[in-house]
Amino acid sequence: MEYKLFTKNIELTAALEDYLEKRMEKIDRVFKKHDELLMSTDVRVEKDRELFKVEVTSHLKGNIMKVEERGTDLYEVIDRVSDAYERKLKKFKEKLQNHVSPNPLKELNVEYVDEDDILNKIDKRKRFDLNMYSLEEAIMQLELLGHEFFVFRNSDTEEVNVVYKRKDGSLGLIELIG
Repeated sequence: MEYKLFTKNIELTAALEDYLEKRMEKIDRVFKKHDELLMSTDVRVEKDRELFKVEVTSHLKGNIMKVEERGTDLYEVIDRVSDAYERKLKKFKEKLQNHVSPNPLKELNVEYVDEDDILNKIDKRKRFDLNMYSLEEAIMQLELLGHEFFVFRNSDTEEVNVVYKRKDGSLGLIELIG
């Protein structure tokens, strides 16, 4: 499996890079038959004080798969993230095999869902204008509102964007295309 390796606050030794490569090759065997679905994979290794974080993100046609593990022993974290990624990949492969049939019309099951049941699951509904904001202004609105995310039209690109709070407290930006 080819992947891009990114590091933050750590310089990987040749031994660690070889170990990571071997663990990624193990995953590659699971994905051989469906390699046309794999667009790209990024591996991020970060160190924050005594804690290591390894994150594997694969961009598949129509899907994004992400696995993240943390710990104090980098070799152990690499093992856990590769095992978790392999499990997730096998589950994804099973779904592909179970949901793709040679004749999709043959196994067409139509299930009618009562619209009222769906609407009853929604506790709160809000409507708002999609105002133009710069990224800085959107971040300020996010913080002022105390929400986990904020949807806005970016004044630089005129596209719809979402700024959001990540688990680690940092911010993320989703840029919608098309």
